[in-house]
Amino acid sequence: MELFEVLIVAFGGSIAALSVAAFLGKSLISQLLAREMEALRSRLKVEGDLLVESAKARLLRDARLDDRQFELEQIMSRYRGPLLHAVYDLQSRLYNVLVNGFFDTYLIGGSATQRHYAENNTAFLIAQFFSWTEIIRQEVQFIEFSESDKTRRLSDLRDEIYGLWQTDRFVDPLMIWAGEQRAIGELMIEQRGTQLTCKGYASFLRSFGAAQEPLMDRLTNAVHASAAARASAHDRLLAVQHKLIDILDVLDPDHVRFRAASRSRA
Repeated sequence: MELFEVLIVAFGGSIAALSVAAFLGKSLISQLLAREMEALRSRLKVEGDLLVESAKARLLRDARLDDRQFELEQIMSRYRGPLLHAVYDLQSRLYNVLVNGFFDTYLIGGSATQRHYAENNTAFLIAQFFSWTEIIRQEVQFIEFSESDKTRRLSDLRDEIYGLWQTDRFVDPLMIWAGEQRAIGELMIEQRGTQLTCKGYASFLRSFGAAQEPLMDRLTNAVHASAAARASAHDRLLAVQHKLIDILDVLDPDHVRFRAASRSRA
């Protein structure tokens, strides 16, 4: 009996010790797993919050870009027609000067009335083009947008035309500095309610006739000087007319407003 009791006590103590060890091990594992799960939940929450904030920022950025693009499209839609007509009218006059002898017929050899019209109306058509390009520039200067190919092409053509008017590499005396181009455009702008628009020909004559504005006087004098120059000296006008045709091709590629036959390159 004594040996049996000793064995019982011995084995019983080992079992108790094993049970305690098992319990402690299980408790420790549970705590470790609980800490790991808590850390995982925290990490997933942080990552989830970052993903949500990133998605919000992307959606907000896209919404702002869409708003700016829509505003730009509204502005271009509003001014596309007037700009298109200003471009067409100027290129048509330059074509008549280059091909049909408009200056020789009316500004050099015409009557007093014809000379007055040829000089002043040609100056008006140039000023009108500057005005509409300046209006669009003012309207879009505070809009940040991702330029489309069409918008970028129009901007490039406008800058190229500005460069052609001001460069001294041409023989043609009808040279207009870049600052003068913008200033002429500004002088031609009128405010009608909340809209910017360009003076018409009658308003142009009332506002700038009888030497009332030196800058416009210089423009009309430059027109007259160009008319008095040899026909071969109209190299500037030829280059400008070709670029204006390029603008028509961008604004009216399907010849909806103006048929192809009426916008030939000189």
